[in-house]
Amino acid sequence: YVEVFAWRQQQLLKLKAEPSLTAGAIEFYRTRPVAFINHWVDTYDPRNAGGDVPARLPLVLFKRQAELVEFIMACLKGEQSGLIEKSRDMGATWVCAAASVWIWRYTPGSAIGWGSRKEQLVDKIGDPDSIFEKMRLVIRGIPRLFWPKGFSLDDHMTYMKFVNPETGATITGEAGDSIGRGGRKLIYFKDESAHYERPEKIEASLADTTRVQIDISSVNGTGNVFYRRREAGVEWEPGQPVAKGKTNVFVMDWRDHPAKTQEWHDERRRDRKSVV
Repeated sequence: YVEVFAWRQQQLLKLKAEPSLTAGAIEFYRTRPVAFINHWVDTYDPRNAGGDVPARLPLVLFKRQAELVEFIMACLKGEQSGLIEKSRDMGATWVCAAASVWIWRYTPGSAIGWGSRKEQLVDKIGDPDSIFEKMRLVIRGIPRLFWPKGFSLDDHMTYMKFVNPETGATITGEAGDSIGRGGRKLIYFKDESAHYERPEKIEASLADTTRVQIDISSVNGTGNVFYRRREAGVEWEPGQPVAKGKTNVFVMDWRDHPAKTQEWHDERRRDRKSVV
């Protein structure tokens, strides 16, 4: 992380010293979402507070996280829905939030939707566990020279609604049974998708709202729409186009995390058993 911080500082000094380079830098990231996230997006983990590692750190994507960004972009390009089956603590929501900010910044007129089972999970100002507060942290952390022209934190980043004043792009949030009621969207992310009370009602609404629905969740048994969509879907292969007419599946297994080993997994299982 020290090297990443140093690189970012050096690049910003160059851009500030030669403003003519800024336009080129902005254009460079227009087709490179993974590079944009690696170079300029931060994440936040309060568990690090008070320790040797800062709570706020660069979001340096490990391989499977970078493939998740590519998966989202492949779903967008192919206008097909996707499903992300994730283990806990894999950073899937953070990565999807960062990808949403990139789409909002670089896709003129785009409308991005986010939903979860409870409103406070979608947006609770000041609470980084909520999706929109994650995106606020992302946008605040991006150097201002990459912000949209005319963008104001107070005017354009309000409760459950972000607006790009330069292009008209938006990110809006909904919760529970209201998901899918807020108008048409380029892409719609459903967090905690296996945990909704009335998922069939939401599915019916989203069918008319967007061509690209991204369900994000850990597994929650077999008696839910998320499970049925996952079983009927097809796993996406990195570098390939998405399958047509099927839900494309992206699996984030704990083994994909470079910091997690079999010993770590076994210890976590022992700890859970001891609590029970």
